[in-house]
Amino acid sequence: MEETLIIVLYKHRLFGWKFNSFVAQQISPENFQLLGAPDKSFIGKISLEEKELIALIDQTSDRSLMRNYSREKTTVDFLNKVTEDNIKKMIRPAIEIYAAKIVQLLISMNYPLYLRDDLNSKLISDAKKIEILPHVESPVFNFEKNEEGLRYFITLPTVNGDISLRGKEQVILAEKPTLIVLENKLYRMEIEAKKLTPFYKKEFIFVPPFSEKTYIKDFVLKTFFRYHVNVKGIDVVQVEPQIKAVLSVEKVWNGRLSAVLSFYYGEDWINPALSKVKEIWYEKNDSGYTIYWYERNTEYEDRMIKMLTSNGLELTDGCYLFLDRYSHAADYGYNYDLGLVEWINSHQDVLKDFEVIQNVDEPYYIGNVRLESSFDMDIDWFEVKINVVLGNYTVPFSRFRKNILTGDRSYTLPDGSLFILPEEWFSQYNELAMHAEEHEENLRLKKIHFNLLDTIKLKNNKRINKILSHEKVQIPVSLEKILRPYQKEGFYWLTHLYQNHFGGCLADDMGLGKTLQTITLLQYLYAGSMSKKATNNKAQLSLFEEFESDLPASLIVVPTSLLHNWHNELSRFAPDLKIYIYAGAGRLRTKDIGKIFDHYQVIITSYGVVRNDIDFLKTYEFHHLILDESQYIKNADSQTYKAVKGLFSSYRLTLTGTPIENSLSDLWSQLNFLNEGLLGTYDFFQKSYIRPIVKEENKERELALQRIIQPFLLRRTKEEVTPELPPLTEQIIYCDMSETQNDIYQKEKNILRNRLFELTNESLEKNKFYALQGLTKLRLLANHPSLSLTDYQGDSGKYEQIIMFFETLKSEGHKVLIFSSFVKHLKLLAKEFDKQSWKYAMLTGQTKNRESEIRKFVENKDINCFFISLKAGGTGLNLTEADYVFIIDPWWNPAVEKQALSRAHRIGQQKSVMVYRFISSSTIEENIIRLQQKKRELSETFITSDNPLDVLTVEEIRKLL
Repeated sequence: MEETLIIVLYKHRLFGWKFNSFVAQQISPENFQLLGAPDKSFIGKISLEEKELIALIDQTSDRSLMRNYSREKTTVDFLNKVTEDNIKKMIRPAIEIYAAKIVQLLISMNYPLYLRDDLNSKLISDAKKIEILPHVESPVFNFEKNEEGLRYFITLPTVNGDISLRGKEQVILAEKPTLIVLENKLYRMEIEAKKLTPFYKKEFIFVPPFSEKTYIKDFVLKTFFRYHVNVKGIDVVQVEPQIKAVLSVEKVWNGRLSAVLSFYYGEDWINPALSKVKEIWYEKNDSGYTIYWYERNTEYEDRMIKMLTSNGLELTDGCYLFLDRYSHAADYGYNYDLGLVEWINSHQDVLKDFEVIQNVDEPYYIGNVRLESSFDMDIDWFEVKINVVLGNYTVPFSRFRKNILTGDRSYTLPDGSLFILPEEWFSQYNELAMHAEEHEENLRLKKIHFNLLDTIKLKNNKRINKILSHEKVQIPVSLEKILRPYQKEGFYWLTHLYQNHFGGCLADDMGLGKTLQTITLLQYLYAGSMSKKATNNKAQLSLFEEFESDLPASLIVVPTSLLHNWHNELSRFAPDLKIYIYAGAGRLRTKDIGKIFDHYQVIITSYGVVRNDIDFLKTYEFHHLILDESQYIKNADSQTYKAVKGLFSSYRLTLTGTPIENSLSDLWSQLNFLNEGLLGTYDFFQKSYIRPIVKEENKERELALQRIIQPFLLRRTKEEVTPELPPLTEQIIYCDMSETQNDIYQKEKNILRNRLFELTNESLEKNKFYALQGLTKLRLLANHPSLSLTDYQGDSGKYEQIIMFFETLKSEGHKVLIFSSFVKHLKLLAKEFDKQSWKYAMLTGQTKNRESEIRKFVENKDINCFFISLKAGGTGLNLTEADYVFIIDPWWNPAVEKQALSRAHRIGQQKSVMVYRFISSSTIEENIIRLQQKKRELSETFITSDNPLDVLTVEEIRKLL
């Protein structure tokens, strides 16, 4: 006959009721014969669910229980020695846990269960089948009050009504959760089994009158939270109290500031951390008792909680709200306590439906924070009026200036409460606080700092926009068709500075026509101020008409090498301007120099002359003071800077392709020359900008500095404004050193490296000369050892490559610019050119006739090479005849090299330009290239380096080796 699996419930002699599994045969329609425990053969033939049932039941077998809760070796010893305490605390709880799992599986499988109440019989009949009710039942608590007193009893719900427990036999399978068998039905109940025990023998429990009050409070009301309740003889009233959400700001268990959430239903305080169930209370009256109750509005509570958590607070333990550390860490500077107060102040719209109270020793100001601002303007400054409205208090913003500068977020109001300054104020108003001065509870701001007014929502902001907006003026007719579109924009920008009495730096890329844009400004200024005898048209003058200007002369200060270049450009583009070159040994040096200058509109001089003749030049007040290649004044301690700073003028301009060559201090010196006080004192600038930007790489300070200087610095790159320029291609040519050259180089490198490894950053300062001398020697050896060693007779890998590349290009008719930072390197190559009878031009700091050498290269087709030192020829040259550039030794500063290649790749160039950088492999030159890349990334923002020792640490110098 077919075998089947039977699950039975039986009472173990020690452990109580539990499950067991048997293999059985059906011997009649209503009876089964138990054969024994399932073996491997039987288990192999049944379903997965049945196997899971057997496995769960096996966990409660004597063998499994012995293995888990005893050290005995046999089940006989285990059963003989197990204690009641072990059964109660460990074994029985484990059996009940598995019982709940088994019942759940039986329900899901719809599998039959039988009661085996006779362990001696092998027969199981359908009469012993147990119906497992699918739903968890909730017993009904019945309370009845009459003249005699209060009584209560428990009934079980059925489809036919509630039934009493009295007199019924029960099988308690589990206490918690309750699994109980009554009249062949297995109930799962939301009640502890022991609460049912009295009612199997009693019909009810009687409560005498003197205990009613305590009983109702401690028991009856609690049943309302969890069970179905029937009440007779006691009034039960449902109420609908008004709901209010309350946030209490207070220090909690971990010492942190929290907004503790609670809900008030009428006067009833509810902690949301508690279970969301109905709330009940009672009152005694003349007729007995009245029980009141209301249902918690969980939808309202959840909505209010979500309103807080979706706006940046996180809920902990059901009622404690903290600032969300992940979404607001940066916003509040990681100070979550103060950030919480700020959050409350800045989210008043969110909190309008909450009542916010405080329970702290020192109360905070909690409420709206509103700024009211406006300004008045004088010739040189703005009077900024800002009031902070805090509830009933109006506080001048100037009182918070020191807080912002020192980072102190707390300000005590007259009532003793602490106002927490919003974190955003410390970034938004930091520059305003740094550069403004307090004046009668307002802030006075120099006109040059007008850009900082954008951080404030001023009522009369349109006035600023109108005053400082760019107005397109009439371009001088003679230049209107010459200027390119971007050069016209540059001219408009220069006139905008003029109209607002600002100094500015035109920092366009090399070769974009800074000179022409400046000449256009001068032509505009002086043409508009000329009084003539022969015509009323002031904008156009004949070369033969006499005129004089109402304006004083303007002074242009340039490197000596550019004196004639400026004279030529002015003569070409503004021939009606009267020009005077104040230079040379025969110049007139007199304190009545104004009598000479008044006959001219433009004076051109050199930095050296200004330095030497400052006592004469400072007696004249120029209209415009213009510095070309203004990086010459990058050092504020230099005599050149002090000299040009001592000149008097109504307006100031600077022109440079590299506003920063060495460090951010270059920027300070030039902008302080242009607009004194724009960046504060040098010490202030160093503390507020250089240190955080360079040392700490603080992007916020970097952006702040860019914001301040932006109105006064105009820079366009060739890629932006001259897409018509032919392409520029750059290639590194790696050159292997000759064997002899390499031996000498490695020996010298080891000597220097060993010496530098003994240095620290502090001792480097004292040994700068030695370090620079050693690095320079290595660079010379990488080029050609004969540049450093007088008796060297060997060759150089790089030298041979340069000669080979040039010879090829020469044969193809190309013109080449060869740049080096070492004049003796150029002269070494020139010797070879002389041997080969190759013609060349050369420009170094020692060149006497600069213009002659330039014309020689430009005008002679048979001169294919122009040797140029980086220092002497990096600026002021237009050499578009060349289409190849050799940079034969790398310089620390990539901007200097960019200046060099811009001699050929500039406006007017019709051919593609090829740049070759010659690098000796495995030498310091390769590491300089890596250093250049790092500095090039910085130079896009602020910094390049011309002298490695100014910006490199010992560790970085070691890496070069």
